[in-house]
Amino acid sequence: MRLKLTLRQQKSVEYLPLNTGYHLASAIYATLAHSSSSFATQLHEHGYASEGARQKFKYFTFSNLQIPARTVEQGRIVSRSRAVTLYLSSPKEEFLQHLITGLFSDGALRIENALFEKQLIESLPDPEWSEQMAFSMLSPLAASLYRDPSSGMNTKEYLRYDDNRLPDMLLHNLQAKYRGIYGSEPSEGSVPFSIMFGEGYLKRMQEKGRSVEKLITIKDANGRESRVKAIECPFIVTGHPELIKVGYECGFGVNNSMGFGMVRVDEKGNGRGK
Repeated sequence: MRLKLTLRQQKSVEYLPLNTGYHLASAIYATLAHSSSSFATQLHEHGYASEGARQKFKYFTFSNLQIPARTVEQGRIVSRSRAVTLYLSSPKEEFLQHLITGLFSDGALRIENALFEKQLIESLPDPEWSEQMAFSMLSPLAASLYRDPSSGMNTKEYLRYDDNRLPDMLLHNLQAKYRGIYGSEPSEGSVPFSIMFGEGYLKRMQEKGRSVEKLITIKDANGRESRVKAIECPFIVTGHPELIKVGYECGFGVNNSMGFGMVRVDEKGNGRGK
């Protein structure tokens, strides 16, 4: 299920950090706590995982803050929009129920020092699922693998958009999420899983001397900072519709609960960024 939050900016001008993901995640947990502090704490510290499970997922994601009237000045986002938009998605009904209850209880989201009041909450219909779907990105996609510790390098490696290991990493991640949500193995698909990033978009970015990859600073539960290499480019994904739905609802790739991997159906560009 996906929610669209329309928020009213309390002041006519607000100054926000360039990377709002950490602050938005903090605001979401604070909102959940207004409904149930125990649920918010359990989700934040442990996520959803059966006992002994190797991977723990939180099964939600959210978009970048959509700010229509914005500029970047001295390393800060300057928002002059009285209304901004945030999208949130999760297959977990209890998460969404606590979020809505918390929003009605408190009525506002704080992003660093800026306050945004709840104006409208909308439930959006699901798209029609198929074996091939085109998506544009509402937040960057991060995909990582762990290196052999004996290499002496940082054990986590973030993958580039053209890394031939990327499709398998995304597939295994979606399969693990599916197992965690439904408690069973996903069905065998009739087509192999693949992802193709938008050639037209890549070409335009290259002509402008810009990259589709960016480094984003995040913080963990203990406040420790790390940098994530993420991809921002429309794509076409092919595979079993059940797995594509998991990616749409939970986010593709990793760090979804920090605001990575949220997509929307690309109606115009067919995922090619034309």
